[in-house]
Amino acid sequence: MEEILEKLEAAIAQEDWAVAEKYILLMLEEDETNPSLWYNLGLVRRRAGNNVQALENFEKTLDLNPQHKGAMFERAAACLDMEDFASALNDFAEFTAAYPDDSDGLLNLARIALHMEVPDLALQAFQKRAELENDAENILGAAEAMQMQGNDEGINMLRRLFANNPPVRPELLKIMSQGSFGRVPLNSKAMLP
Repeated sequence: MEEILEKLEAAIAQEDWAVAEKYILLMLEEDETNPSLWYNLGLVRRRAGNNVQALENFEKTLDLNPQHKGAMFERAAACLDMEDFASALNDFAEFTAAYPDDSDGLLNLARIALHMEVPDLALQAFQKRAELENDAENILGAAEAMQMQGNDEGINMLRRLFANNPPVRPELLKIMSQGSFGRVPLNSKAMLP
């Protein structure tokens, strides 16, 4: 088993996902109830671009360990990559309910809610995230959610930002004029917990 683990680590270091998958499958033959192995198989398959099988692996991980933080996040991110926004929204909502202090989870939930034009949920997620990390994206997103709600404070926030921040004016103009249709497409790459 030690030799297989060393070969697995080498394959992962070389980003040889097919070989890494082979070694994890060998390890699963010996221990098919190990949630970490199922999770890592999902990660390897996700890196290889096979989100469908990765989702199955994350589900298996969660069957074995229902609160596995990484599997919950990666399941939602895989749905996002496949543009299954409804599932991604539900999964990130479940993730942030279990892990309310996860800034990345809250940001993803808020972004998807904006994309799906659910401003109340987006604003709620941005407000929770503001307690952890109130960066420019958080402020812009909250203002956009308020604008979608018809709340004048949202557009007023955007106007103040526009007046005081010339580098972000093009993005602000898109938000002020087009709402969520002017946003950059969603992408979960590099949004690991």
